[in-house]
Amino acid sequence: MDILEQFIRDIAYKFPKGYPNMKDPKDVSMLYEEFKKIDIDLEEVKKPFEKLSPKAQEVALNISKELQIPKENFFHDAANRVTLLTDEPRTSMMKKLMDLGLERDVNIKGSTQGGVRSPEGIEVIVKPLSGQGKKSSGKANETDFENLINSKVEEYGGPITVILKSSNKNIKLPNVSQAEDVSATDANTFNKADIQLLDLSNKTPKIIANISLKKRNAIRWESSKSRPIGGINISKEFIDKIGKIGTEDEVGKFKNVVLYPLERQGKYKLYNPITNKILSKVTITNIPENVWKMVIFGNDIPKTIVVKETFEDGYNDYTFENGVLTLNCYAIYTEAKDVEGSFDEPIFAFSNHIGQSYGIEFRSFSKGALYDDQDLKGSGVEIDFNELK
Repeated sequence: MDILEQFIRDIAYKFPKGYPNMKDPKDVSMLYEEFKKIDIDLEEVKKPFEKLSPKAQEVALNISKELQIPKENFFHDAANRVTLLTDEPRTSMMKKLMDLGLERDVNIKGSTQGGVRSPEGIEVIVKPLSGQGKKSSGKANETDFENLINSKVEEYGGPITVILKSSNKNIKLPNVSQAEDVSATDANTFNKADIQLLDLSNKTPKIIANISLKKRNAIRWESSKSRPIGGINISKEFIDKIGKIGTEDEVGKFKNVVLYPLERQGKYKLYNPITNKILSKVTITNIPENVWKMVIFGNDIPKTIVVKETFEDGYNDYTFENGVLTLNCYAIYTEAKDVEGSFDEPIFAFSNHIGQSYGIEFRSFSKGALYDDQDLKGSGVEIDFNELK
């Protein structure tokens, strides 16, 4: 499966048909917005390398030659501003560009981290290239958080203090030598950290903090398909017990939901046989408390700090003075009580997703995305967790 196909599958559930219909203007507009969330502006495709000024092209080609970077990695951002796409850490690439004689300037537009400027005044900003690993879809927020901290360590010339600040939290983290993306490690053990803040002053790195990042507009906590809940695999039990129209198991265990077959073999949609309508969600109530706590904080040591803020390009709500980086955040969660009863309290739900087995996905969502107070939004129904045992 290629990167683009995986991305489309990840967002397919948001579209009425379970996939983006390119003949529907609303679907096309929504697809453009989804690409923008991962730092890809499809409109920029209309502004290729050739749109750069001759001097900017010359600077880009010189960088391409000196650092052996393909010309295809250089794009137009403005007539005299080059976008360089690379999987190399931004701080490392910035250093290489400075070694070529370009001057660092954190105030250059187009990137939270600024960029570099050539003696001729041509600006260069660096952005992630690949759709794999930590640069993949949905990872731009983590990448920019990591790069922001590392750029300030570089700027200060040594360890800094990071302060995470919200309306009711003020967390001081001293001696931060490096921020490191750990989101791809230990995925099967349900660790939640995206970024670790490290103290590298000794031979053995010390983990100062585990940070889980959640964008302001995020409504999902995790894909919970494989998570054991109360000793059972909810996803498997649901599929085994639900009625499937057109098969010998049409009735099933649940009165308010069955699976309605699609033309695509082996794919279904959630369906309410009482109202004869397609369902958007089936939420699972009375999930054991210890489970949803694990969804938030995981198993990490030290305990994960959940930071709700969007750090992608454009974030500037911070100060940096005398080696102290203060990040103003929308919300910070360190205890279950911070989340319980809030918009972000985890709710487990099944939804339609053509890219998943049976066309059904199991995830944990933020409660505010599915409920108005205690009432389900849209065409959803509830099933008690105990019905799945």
